[in-house]
Amino acid sequence: MYFQWLKKIVAAAVVLVAANAQAGLITDVEAVNKTVGFGASKSWTHNILDQGFALGSAQSATLTIEFRDDKDPWYNPFETALIQIGFFDLQDGGLVLNPTVNWTGGLGLSSLVKLNLDGTLFVQVTSVLGDFVIGNSILTVITKEAEVPESGTLVLFALGLLGLAAARKKAII
Repeated sequence: MYFQWLKKIVAAAVVLVAANAQAGLITDVEAVNKTVGFGASKSWTHNILDQGFALGSAQSATLTIEFRDDKDPWYNPFETALIQIGFFDLQDGGLVLNPTVNWTGGLGLSSLVKLNLDGTLFVQVTSVLGDFVIGNSILTVITKEAEVPESGTLVLFALGLLGLAAARKKAII
């Protein structure tokens, strides 16, 4: 009976320790799913505050935008998209010459500063030539690592639990 309680206590301790040892990675997915025609644009904002983001903790981030061809042969070899991330400062985003494959880019300094200040990131895709479909927009943010307890502390905690279990067994006998 006491061994069952010991198992429960150890399991609870492992769960508590695992909660403290989470890696600093936040992924935000925006389902855009819109067709962008010639000369048109589509914009959206990623907000990572509702996912436990602590302001000022982002160290780096990447943005992936899923593009699909709308199967219109008229513009096919010449389709071009302009991606603007955050401020228009030529640090982020780019010109995609064939927006039928996924685009991935890292955030520049100005966009990373903005993300650290308010937890949001503005994205706009404009069709310079042609038309295409925007699928999902995936923002992956690497934050400062969480405080992880030292392994020596965990070993002492486990030895203390084993000592309590052994002391109870001796008291029963």
